[in-house]
Formats: sequence, C-alpha cells, structure tokens
Amino acid sequence: MSGVKVYRSRSTRWMAAALSFVFLLVIVSGANGLSGGIKRSHAVTAVGIALIIVAGLGVVWCLVNFAQMGVTASEKGILIRNWFRRVSIPWCDIEGFGFGNSTDGLSVREHLSSPVLQTYVVMKSGKHLVMSGLTATRINRSESKRRVQDILNQLEAERVQRAPDAPLS
Repeated sequence: MSGVKVYRSRSTRWMAAALSFVFLLVIVSGANGLSGGIKRSHAVTAVGIALIIVAGLGVVWCLVNFAQMGVTASEKGILIRNWFRRVSIPWCDIEGFGFGNSTDGLSVREHLSSPVLQTYVVMKSGKHLVMSGLTATRINRSESKRRVQDILNQLEAERVQRAPDAPLS
C-alpha cells in the first residue's frame, strides 16, 4: 500500500457527466438567445450571455470539483475532496471511517440526509467530517453500500498500516 491511492464511489463521475450535459444544454439555450429573440431585444441577448457564463462555470465546476470528489490516501494522511472544499487530515488524527448510522454526534441536518448512505471520517478529537465522494447510492442500495464498505475497509487498513500506534476501530 505504498504511494498515493484515490478512492471514490462509482457513481461520482457518471453524475458529474450527467450534470455537465445539463449545463451544456443550458449553454445551447443561452446561445439561442444571443440573436435577441424574435423582436431583437437586448434583454434577451443579455439573458443569453448570462446563461452561457453561468452554465460554463457549472461545466468547469463539474469537471474540476464534482468529478474529482473522493478521498486520496498518501503516506502523510488523507485528502477529502467534497462538493466545495478539500480537507487534509494526517493519519495520526484519524480514529476511523464509517457510515453515518454508526457515527456518534451527528447533527440534526446530518441525521435527515440519509446517514445510512453517507460516509464519515471520525477524528480522535471526536469531530467527524463527511466524505461526499464515498456515498452509497439509492439505486441498488445493498450492492452500492457493500462496495463503499469495501472502500472504507481499505482506508481503515491503510490507517492501521500508516499509523501503527492507532488502535483498531
């Protein structure tokens, strides 16, 4: 288990591709408005330009952030890539990995957002962080959850190997 390894759900890139396609449709719709519409309105042209800009930023976000969500494990620790931010955690600070239904201290919002499918890294300080790129899907839930559990087991094995003084969780 040397080097860098990336862990992510199988559905992450497919969902990013589908959302990128929707943004591309919005770009096409905005391009249709560049002519100013039937009555040649500057407002329609402005809306078309705004749609193209916003949808273009959406495509970039899908490719740069959404498609790259997951957990990268290295010698030093893990890098969690979530929807809008990235968090690095050294191995020595990690207590374990698990699904939300086995994680203590979840907020009301976290309890309402399918803790059975959502994964978390639990730190020795008692804090926990969501790992959005390692979420089980509602489609074929048991198979999806089994695959994500396999990933969590691999991360746990890396934690034990890279932080030998860490207790087994």
